[in-house]
Amino acid sequence: MMDYIACVFLKEGIADKQPSPLAAVNYHCLESGIEYLATHLDKGISNFLVFGSTDNKSIDFACERGLIRNFIETAKKNFRQDLTLHADVGLSPYASDGHSTIIENGEVNYEKSYAHAAKLALAFAAAGADYVAPCLSLHEQVRVLRSALDGAGHTGTRIHAYSSKFSSALYGPYRSTIQSPLKAQRKAYQSDYSDPSEALNQIAADESQGASIVMVKPAMIYLDIVFRARQMTTLPLSVYHVSGEYMMIKQAAKAGMVDENDCFDEIHSGFRRCGADYVIGYAPDHFLRWNS
Repeated sequence: MMDYIACVFLKEGIADKQPSPLAAVNYHCLESGIEYLATHLDKGISNFLVFGSTDNKSIDFACERGLIRNFIETAKKNFRQDLTLHADVGLSPYASDGHSTIIENGEVNYEKSYAHAAKLALAFAAAGADYVAPCLSLHEQVRVLRSALDGAGHTGTRIHAYSSKFSSALYGPYRSTIQSPLKAQRKAYQSDYSDPSEALNQIAADESQGASIVMVKPAMIYLDIVFRARQMTTLPLSVYHVSGEYMMIKQAAKAGMVDENDCFDEIHSGFRRCGADYVIGYAPDHFLRWNS
């Protein structure tokens, strides 16, 4: 059985939902975001991955007064155990340079990167997130967050690791959506798409460090990695149908070149054949129609 994790984008400073750069995907304020959860819970979606989009590029603001923390608290109060919230622990929404790590003098500052990620994870865990999802593409990110969570008493908060996160040209629409500068180059720390062993080794490392779910991202053109990951781990396995993959279908369908429903059906079937337990993406209604 494969389940869906729907992405929710929360934007600071808006009073109602607004269109985002991703076709058929909205930005949400607190109220519209809660309404989105309620609507999709009624339809059968119970897992949500939460992202922030803000002009305030500050980790401290996100942790102390940010919309994501407020949203998590409100959602868990309203829906309690009916939904599962995965909170994205990425630095890029809060970084003026667009990087998902702290870069100083052209190099990754590991100590500061881990410290900032741990601070976000602890804030989201305190708000009630069921999972925190580190996406720094650093080898010890799961170990550091697991230690921080346990040390703060959040032993029940699980880690959904961006384990096999490839350096890809397919993240552009997402980066626009979270207001992250597209000029940032992340090849120095994201997985090399020509080297499957690096990605698979990181999946094994994340499992040993305490991850509860491991991920392959992107999904469509990395199905070989998905299949091999399924053979090597007993942990739940997620695949992220990323923004560029999603938008290729939407744009081709808009141009009348493909049938949108058929495309999403074929893609979801491919993910299931390879052994994915979860699909992360922007098309929950297509998934529900296909899975009905």
